[in-house]
Amino acid sequence: MHDPFYDLFARPALKPWTVNQIALLTIDMQYLDAHRDGWIGRIAKAQGREDRLEERFRAIDATVPNIRRLQHAFRAARQEVVHARLAYRKKDARDAGTAYLPSPEASPLPRNDRDDALLPEVCAAEDELIFSKVSSSVFSSTDIDQVLRRMGISHLVLTGLTTDGCVELSARDAADRGYSVTLVSDGCCASTTAAHEDAIQRMTDGGFLSAKTTDEAVRLVASIHTEMS
Repeated sequence: MHDPFYDLFARPALKPWTVNQIALLTIDMQYLDAHRDGWIGRIAKAQGREDRLEERFRAIDATVPNIRRLQHAFRAARQEVVHARLAYRKKDARDAGTAYLPSPEASPLPRNDRDDALLPEVCAAEDELIFSKVSSSVFSSTDIDQVLRRMGISHLVLTGLTTDGCVELSARDAADRGYSVTLVSDGCCASTTAAHEDAIQRMTDGGFLSAKTTDEAVRLVASIHTEMS
């Protein structure tokens, strides 16, 4: 829903996409939560409730090719591609905090080594940065802010999972720290279409975070490459 508070102000001007100041950041596209054979999928299967996640996995299937296109476009333009994933240090995930993950007693199925791995379709290439987090926002439990600032990055283009969870919290934290944030509306997904659409609307309502489609984002990053040539 629209907040009429924002009607009292002019919408902020969108900052241009600038060479060497922009990075594509993909959140949590890994086996643990983004693959039917990952930890979340295994829990659903053990309970005989795979149907509860079917909309989620269909959305992931539709989103992965868009993320892959964006990664190729950023690499072709020689702009940074960055990845964030959940990777707990303790087997029972006690290092994540009780508010973020069910206790071992509540979800007795163990994680395995592959759960930490990024999906092969959208995995890191060469020396691309991977930040391992134990929180919803990548800014809360990694040094991503310091690293990006050292690299001169001031604009983040966000993709990944889930739009209303780790993507949203990472996007809002980035904006609070002064980054320009662009959400790729068809490069993010959630467990339901309704949750995804609601999150995109809420985040962009005041204009402080913007949204682009994959096609629009690919054209914009390609224009950076043209300027460099």
